[in-house]
Amino acid sequence: MSSSETNMRVPAHAERYIARTGRHPYTDCWPWAEAALAWSRANERHLGWSLRNACLHDDDIEHVPAAIAETLRLSMVRHNQLPGDLALENAHSELDYWVEYWATNRSYPEPGTPGWPEPTGPYADRWRAAFLSGDPDRAHRLAMGAKRVLLGLLFHTAKAMDRGAALRYRTNTYNSSYTAVADTAPIIGITMPVAVRDPLAYQGIEGLTAVPEAA
Repeated sequence: MSSSETNMRVPAHAERYIARTGRHPYTDCWPWAEAALAWSRANERHLGWSLRNACLHDDDIEHVPAAIAETLRLSMVRHNQLPGDLALENAHSELDYWVEYWATNRSYPEPGTPGWPEPTGPYADRWRAAFLSGDPDRAHRLAMGAKRVLLGLLFHTAKAMDRGAALRYRTNTYNSSYTAVADTAPIIGITMPVAVRDPLAYQGIEGLTAVPEAA
């Protein structure tokens, strides 16, 4: 995605999403972010690492949910998908890409500018605290923290869950056996129905209630 494409796509995506759902996309990413972080911190011993040894400062930890939600939000823009349908293989690195592009290519937007606008809604203050802190290095640290949490969740989901029917359907239909954010719901404790474009792509996943996106 070029910088000019990005400048147009991020606010346009938010406008369309709000018109369709009444919520900013960042709002719908937040429950996944909080639950993923809680799962990661509760399982540090089994994962073999902690956020404090992932280049984060102690006062960064409280901002990691904002970073996870942002990597999901930005991945929604790139792939034009609902939060639950995002492939973790791609989504985990999205914020890392943006932060790196911002640091190395000044034509690329920085947080809070029209090309990379802050969200609206109930978690906008959390976004501002994370990304408009005046510490450009914090964005790098938070991107790394978000990436580590989602990578750990990706690997655990791939190993721990029976998704055979769902993966066969994805391979036959979409030619890809990706791990979706929605797949992680039973692991991180998301019990609400999850809106997705194709519920058949989630068939047979115990503990997940996938429902079609509202028209």
